[in-house]
Amino acid sequence: MSGVTISPEMTLFDITEKFPETVEVFVANGFEQVGDKAKQKTQGRMVTLAQAVQMKKKDLPAFKALLENAVRENRQTEDVTLDVVSDEDQIFPSEGDIRVAGLLPCPVRLPLLEAFDRVSKEITAETGKTVGVRLAAASIGADILDEGMKSIETKEDLPDLFLSAGFEAFFDSKNMARFKDQGVFTDNSWAKHNDLLGPYGLKDPDGHYALLAVVPAVFLVDKTQLAEDQAVPRTWKEILGPEFEGRIAMPVGDFDLFNGILLTVWKEFGEDGVRAVGRNLLEGMHPSQAAGRFAPKGGKGPLVSVIPYFFSKMAQFNPNAEIVWPEDGAVISPIFMLLKESAPPEARRLADFFASREVGEILSHRGLFPSCHPEVENKVPDSAPFMWLGWDFIREHDLGELIPRVNEIFLEAGK
Repeated sequence: MSGVTISPEMTLFDITEKFPETVEVFVANGFEQVGDKAKQKTQGRMVTLAQAVQMKKKDLPAFKALLENAVRENRQTEDVTLDVVSDEDQIFPSEGDIRVAGLLPCPVRLPLLEAFDRVSKEITAETGKTVGVRLAAASIGADILDEGMKSIETKEDLPDLFLSAGFEAFFDSKNMARFKDQGVFTDNSWAKHNDLLGPYGLKDPDGHYALLAVVPAVFLVDKTQLAEDQAVPRTWKEILGPEFEGRIAMPVGDFDLFNGILLTVWKEFGEDGVRAVGRNLLEGMHPSQAAGRFAPKGGKGPLVSVIPYFFSKMAQFNPNAEIVWPEDGAVISPIFMLLKESAPPEARRLADFFASREVGEILSHRGLFPSCHPEVENKVPDSAPFMWLGWDFIREHDLGELIPRVNEIFLEAGK
C-alpha cells in the first residue's frame, strides 16, 4: 500500500486539505483544534506536522504512519507500480522460466517486493532466466487465490515457489495439501527456529512446509468501558465468558487470522468456545479501525478488540487503551512458503531469499510478525507466549472441511 505521503514539513492545513480523512485521526488523538474549520485555516497554516507532534510529545514516524494508513484505508488505494499481479483474476503466473506466486501481508508487502525485485533482476542478469511473479496483497487476495486454485490440475501447473498466510490454501485437501502426499514440496529453511518460537514446534516434522513467521493476535482493551471493579481481561478464556457478550470486535474480514482464531478456539475450548466468539461479537472491525481510534463517547464500541500485533503500534496514541498480550498465548496464524522439490536452482535461490535474515527482519521489525529465522531478534514483550494449532492437529483434521464447519457454528451463535 503506497501512493500516500505526508511529510513532517507539511502544515496541518495542507494535510487536512489534501487528505480530509486525517481530520478524524487528529481529533481522536488530542488535536481537537484540527476539527475546527476556522482554526484549520488560521492556526493550521502556521504549524507543521513535526511541530504539532513535538508539542504533544508523540512519536513522529509512528503518527505519520497512522495518518497515512487512515487515508489508504479510506480510499482503499493499492500501489500498482510494484503490484506484479497484472491479471486480477489469476494468482499463478503463466510466463517466466521461474514462477513465483502468493499473497503477502499488507504492512510489509512493498519492502518485500522491493527486495525481491532486486534479487530476481540479479538472477535474470546472471543466468538469462526470467522470473514470472504474482504476489498480491493478502487483504485482496482470498478470492484471487480461490479462483487460481481451480486452474491447478497437476503438479506441473503449480508455480515453483508459493507464499501465503493462514491455513486455507496450504492445508485444504482440495487445494495445495493434495500435492503434499505426492512429495511435491520441500522445506529449504533452517534446521531450527529461534529461541522465541523454537519451543512451539513450528518446524514441519514432515519437511514439506517452510514456516517463515507468524501473525499473533492480541487484545486492545478500551479501559474507559471497564466497570469500577473490573480488571483488564488477560486471557482468551476470560473474553469468551458471558460477561463479554456483545462487547468484542474480531478481525472477521482478515480471513487468514480470523479462521486461525476460530480453529484454535475450537481446539482449546471446543464448540462452546466458538459459539462464545459468535455470542460475544459486537462487530467485525478492521484492525486499523480498532487500533487507531478512541472509543466512541457514550460507551459504544467494543470493550476488547482482537487485532494483529502489528496494529498495536497505532494504539500507543490512545491513553485509554491497553495492549494485552494474552497470558494463555497469542493465537498465531502462520506465514508459509512452499518450494517444489523439482524447482530449478534459480527458484531455490529465491526461496533462500525469502528464508534470509533480511526478509526475517522485514517481517519482524517492520511488520511485527515474529520471524522463525534463528538469527532474527523479535520485538515482543518479555513474556510473550503463543497458542499454536500444532502439526498433530493439522495432520488429524481436514482443515478444508473444518474451517467451514467452525464458521457455521460461529455464525449460528451470532444470530
